[in-house]
Formats: sequence, C-alpha cells, structure tokens
Amino acid sequence: MTLVEAILLGILQGLTEFLPISSSGHLVLAQQFLGLKEPLVFFDVMLHVGTLAAVIAVYREAIGKLAVGGVSTLADTQFWRKPSSTFNTSTELKFIWLILLGSIPTGVIAVLFKDQLESFFDAVQLVSIMLILTGVILQLPRLRRQDMEGSEISSGGLKTWHAPLIGIAQGCAITPGISRSGTTISLALFLGIPAKTAAEYSFLLSIPAILGAVVLKIRDVGDITIPFHVVGAGMLAAFIVGYIALRFLLVVLNRGKFSLFSYYCVALGLVSLLIALIQ
Repeated sequence: MTLVEAILLGILQGLTEFLPISSSGHLVLAQQFLGLKEPLVFFDVMLHVGTLAAVIAVYREAIGKLAVGGVSTLADTQFWRKPSSTFNTSTELKFIWLILLGSIPTGVIAVLFKDQLESFFDAVQLVSIMLILTGVILQLPRLRRQDMEGSEISSGGLKTWHAPLIGIAQGCAITPGISRSGTTISLALFLGIPAKTAAEYSFLLSIPAILGAVVLKIRDVGDITIPFHVVGAGMLAAFIVGYIALRFLLVVLNRGKFSLFSYYCVALGLVSLLIALIQ
C-alpha cells in the first residue's frame, strides 16, 4: 500500500463514517467498480481508531462532563443510600446508563450475526438496495415535526425504552449499505428526541461500538507489513476529515436538513444497482 492510497482510504473512511451515507457501502462499491483492494485488517482497524479520535475530539467537553458528573455521583454517599432517587437527579449518570443500555443490543447483534451480515460485502446488488433503504430511513424524521432545541448532556426526550431500540438500529447498521449515523439519528428524531440530543447520543453511543469493532477485528490481524508512516498518514487523514465531516453534519442536522442526504443514497443505490445488473 502506497502513502497516497493510505491517505485516500483515510479520507474515504473519515468522510463516510459520520455522514449518513454508509462507509461500508462506499467501500464495497469502490472495490467493485474502481478495482480497489480491501485494506489489510490492521490498517482498517487503525482507520477506525482515527475516526474514534474524531468523535472524542468533537465531544471532548461532553465526555468530560459525563466522566466528572458520573464519578461525582458514584462517590456521593447519598447515592448508595438512595440510589434510585439520586440516579434520577443525576443527568450525567442517567445518560451514561442509556449509552450502556443502547450498547447491549448492538453488542449482541455484532457477536451473533457479524459474519452473516459482513458476508454481504460480496453482494453488490444487495448493498445497493441497502443504500436505497438508508435513503428511505433518512426520510423518517420528516414524518414528525422535530424540536431542534436541546442542551448538551441532556436526556430530555430520551427515554429508557428508546435506548435499546436505537441500539438495535446501530447493530443492524453492521450490514454494508446501512448508515450507522443515519439510522440511529433518524430513529431518534422519529421518536421525538431533540436534534442535538439525538446527535449527541448517537455519536457517544458509537464510541463503545467502534471500540468493540476494533476488538473483534484485532483478532484477525496477521503480519503487519504496512510501514508505520503509511498507517499514520491514513489515520491522520481519517481523523482530520472525520472531524470536519462530523462538524458539518451537526450544522446540517441543526438546520433541519438531515434528510437531504437521502437523495444521494437513493441515487447512488439506483445507479450502482443498474450497473451491477448490466454487468
């Protein structure tokens, strides 16, 4: 793998990981129609680490508040005396609990169905259909008028039963062509969760999901043959582009234009499906 190829793959990963257009779907289509080879497992893992760093950078203040607030609550003797009442008054601890609760179905789906879902990487027609389905999912928020307000680290509008539903949606996004961010945010908006809270929950929920994916994939890492500077360049490109893409998505989301990405997904899915049928 050359330095240029590593940077281009890092850019592709960073751009499509956060925009609701499916990074896995673009990878499949790029391999099929552009003749690109699938990156080595180690390099793929490192690209995910780069995009994980982008999430942490964008939400560093929110993560800090969760950590400080959660630890402070657990260290308070009042919590251990009356855990239920204290839990309900601790916004940070409740939000952490909702992230953990949403991560459970994602983890179960990843462990039980990972191989079956990832086998679709060889099915270009199916991936094209999933891209079209992503486009349809992105239109869900338009069926319900959304409250665009919402403060950071606020579980307002986010109920306990919402968490496993969004977690299931995230787990299903293992399927190539289904956008993780698009599916989770669209579902959250459809459930009436404010846009800022929906985005915050979706991307903080992605942290344990990405870490889990890294752990699962690291087992398949063989001999590391890619030079360190090439890996580092890909990671840096994924981080920088991912950071910009995530910031851009938040602006689009807060302006109520999130569903605009659906037209791109549907168009790309239809074109790729047509090409796949002709070939």
